[in-house]
Amino acid sequence: MKIKWSIILMVRHTTLKLSFCTFLVLGMMQNTFADTNKLTELSDTEMSKVEGQALMSLSYLAPTDTKNPMKNITGSNNIGFYKLGMEAELEINTNIKNLQLGCGGVNGAGACDIDIKNLSLSGLPSSYDANGVPIYSNGRAATSGKITNPFMEFAVSNPNSASTREIKGLRFSAEKINALLSAGIDNGIQASTTDGIQRLSGFMQIAGTTGTAYTQQTTFGLTQNQQLGGVARLCAGILGTCLLADTDINFMSKPTSQNSTGITVPSVSTDFKINPFVVNGSRLTKATVNDIRTVLSKIPIAADSAGLYSPDLFTKDILEVDLNCNNVSGRGCGLITALKDTAKFKMGKDSAITNLNLSIDFEQSLSMFHNIPLTGTGGYLSLQSMALLWPGATVNAADVGKTSFSQMGENTDVAQKGWWMSFAEPVQLGKLNVTQPIILNDAILAQVAQRVTQTLTPDYVNKPKANATSLGAIASLLADNPLTSTIQADLNSSTLVNPVYFKLQNQQLANQKIISNCYGGLKFC
Repeated sequence: MKIKWSIILMVRHTTLKLSFCTFLVLGMMQNTFADTNKLTELSDTEMSKVEGQALMSLSYLAPTDTKNPMKNITGSNNIGFYKLGMEAELEINTNIKNLQLGCGGVNGAGACDIDIKNLSLSGLPSSYDANGVPIYSNGRAATSGKITNPFMEFAVSNPNSASTREIKGLRFSAEKINALLSAGIDNGIQASTTDGIQRLSGFMQIAGTTGTAYTQQTTFGLTQNQQLGGVARLCAGILGTCLLADTDINFMSKPTSQNSTGITVPSVSTDFKINPFVVNGSRLTKATVNDIRTVLSKIPIAADSAGLYSPDLFTKDILEVDLNCNNVSGRGCGLITALKDTAKFKMGKDSAITNLNLSIDFEQSLSMFHNIPLTGTGGYLSLQSMALLWPGATVNAADVGKTSFSQMGENTDVAQKGWWMSFAEPVQLGKLNVTQPIILNDAILAQVAQRVTQTLTPDYVNKPKANATSLGAIASLLADNPLTSTIQADLNSSTLVNPVYFKLQNQQLANQKIISNCYGGLKFC
């Protein structure tokens, strides 16, 4: 594979803290040496009093070692691992303008294994605000990320054969990393092609989290696939009686009628929960989470008794409906439809759709994920000519003992050919509050209309009820003035197993605001 390095690295301060002791100290104590020109041998007793730690360490994991993760992989069980480590703590604060690894070659022109614009590494924040945005008490630029015991490791095939041994991979890692990794300079409302994570080959576990979203106000019932139907109870007569009719009656809305103005659906909010998920693959541009479940407990479609929604919002709401008497029970339905086979209908006070279960697929461009906190866990960057399980990499319990990578699922960290970036522990993204309103488009509203119609069937207990029990009300009905009835459609039973589906794409997240890693007012330096 052709490797393109395009890295602009700006390091303001990098400090190396070492904790080790030399075994022999020349000239520090007069009684240590009889002659400054030659060394003096220490006795066992003297040596036992010396404490020290090596700066560098070297270890080897043989192909047959039980701890070797490649041991059972058919066709690839001849891999040994050589690890060169530094027993030290590194402090680093750095900005990388353009990190591109593994570009071109087998990937094609312009395609990279890893392509990240405006990458910053700093210390962890002092705290987080209510939205989960990092807060630095003394500025982010004044902090340092801590890398404990960094190392590099070689994967070597046939390590015991001088004639056939071959380096198959190289990785850079550390036992612990405490730092904030951020990508990009702007938390925009759209995916970017020039900022943030453009492509990522790697493995990243995302911890479960919660979030809040809200819908945009819209109008419902004006397209053919948003047609509403059901069964209502009609009482028609004089002096408060149901003399003319006391009957069920079928209604079906006429969305395209010039007399239909639709139903106002105000903006409502909902909390949602995202289960843990994994980003795993080569040259990825987006992360996808499927089947996020949430419930819209109440969608008002008329003014409410609590006064949360003004009657003015719903003043012009009218649906024209066709009326018929097919398979209904009661008295007088035929008379009513003979006099009036269509009617105007208006939602009565406290009309609402309740317990609407939703299934959401959340698809987010990686360029819209900016803040990745690393809290004391490891991770690695590697380059390999074949798929590898590196020592210590995440292996899902279900994949332990499997002999082929093809048998393993997405929850196991198999480093693929080329460059690979991996994080050891689940990344805590914090609460994902969506800042843009969710647009309830035609496809979503069509599903809602279907479930409402399904609910308002003859078997529904709480049928809408309309009364015309005075001469004025009868005259109004015959004069084509709207009937008013309260509809409360509880959709729990019809959507619990078969929820309304929609997809969220590229949402601006409140907790992904980027804190500059520069002094002064610069966004990037």
